[in-house]
Amino acid sequence: MNSEQKADLARAESLESIEAFQRDVEPAIIRARNSLMTRDNYRSYRRHDYIYDLSYGDQTLYSMMSRTYEFDERDPVRVRTAFDAELEPLGFDRRDDSLTDYHDGTTDLLFFWTNERYGVVVNVMVSENWPTSISYYTGHLRSDGTSTNPQELADIPGREPEWFAEVAPGTES
Repeated sequence: MNSEQKADLARAESLESIEAFQRDVEPAIIRARNSLMTRDNYRSYRRHDYIYDLSYGDQTLYSMMSRTYEFDERDPVRVRTAFDAELEPLGFDRRDDSLTDYHDGTTDLLFFWTNERYGVVVNVMVSENWPTSISYYTGHLRSDGTSTNPQELADIPGREPEWFAEVAPGTES
């Protein structure tokens, strides 16, 4: 095992498990997203939610990557408020950044919510010219053994909005 793998295993020991992330944190992220994204303002998506595994000798770590959704919501205060309301009570910290296009003067606002205990990052971009985008991912997490298949996505209400199947065809980018 190389030094990077040893560091990943040591870090994973200090974090909550992939099952705890899906049980304790992911529902809040989904609620915040779904409070902003509707059938009417939805535009496109990239990828699918998935959990991949990384083998380190006789140990396995897991990392979750979410689907990226894009939708029309231009109010950064509304976006920030929705995510803050769900994530701050769970111990998330928020960092804000902005990017200005020097050709047309438009600004993209970037919000990053992080939680060290769960090893998760939530990324939201609110743009003047592009749809708002949301995605999230975890670092390398261990399994706590409460799931027979740690790579199986938890059945979380709203993971895929109830209207999504009707509007998704042809919108994957």
